[in-house]
Amino acid sequence: MTDEDKQPQGQGQPTNPDQGNGDKVTFTDEQQSVIDNLINNKIAKLNEKHAADLKNRQAEWEQEKAQAVKTAEKRAKMTADERAKAEAADREKSLDQQRAQLNRKMQELTTKSMLMDRGISADMLPLVMGATDDETTQNLDQLEKYVSQQVQKAKDELMAGHQNPVNGSGNRGNSFADNPWAKESFNLSKQNAIAMTDPEMARQMIAAAKPTGYYVQPS
Repeated sequence: MTDEDKQPQGQGQPTNPDQGNGDKVTFTDEQQSVIDNLINNKIAKLNEKHAADLKNRQAEWEQEKAQAVKTAEKRAKMTADERAKAEAADREKSLDQQRAQLNRKMQELTTKSMLMDRGISADMLPLVMGATDDETTQNLDQLEKYVSQQVQKAKDELMAGHQNPVNGSGNRGNSFADNPWAKESFNLSKQNAIAMTDPEMARQMIAAAKPTGYYVQPS
């Protein structure tokens, strides 16, 4: 038996990192340190938020407790008739709060329905929801007016570029100045504005820019 045969298996032999590790991913010490720091920072922020939430809730509980003690002491000095009236007032106040919460939920549902009817994202609800349906409608009208103005502004700017199509060297050619489909001036909002108002222009710009990945196409 040779010395090579006597050598323990797996010792002194190069290890192929692609063999036996499966999908295991390894990092250098520096990379692992960066990852650990990111994780620790994230955990620290979550702990801070949890501690702040807990502190706020505890403060609210202490305030509620103090108010309950104060109310109980005040009620103890009342006559039976006064106590009954005070308790009735508390019940009415609680009912008013419940009705207000219910009305808000109903208004949120109505506003979401209005947003869907107009093809607007429900994320806009906090910005447009009013105290009444009429107020919400007015807010939606103002929002649509603003969006229309911005779309028209973008269209005017792009049409100005369309009047003077240039290629990369500054000469007239098949590309367009400020082409929103081009890599250096890529802009989905402007793409959508052109595709909706001037589909033929959009097709020409797409042909000139030859974009890759996701982009707006005219119907």
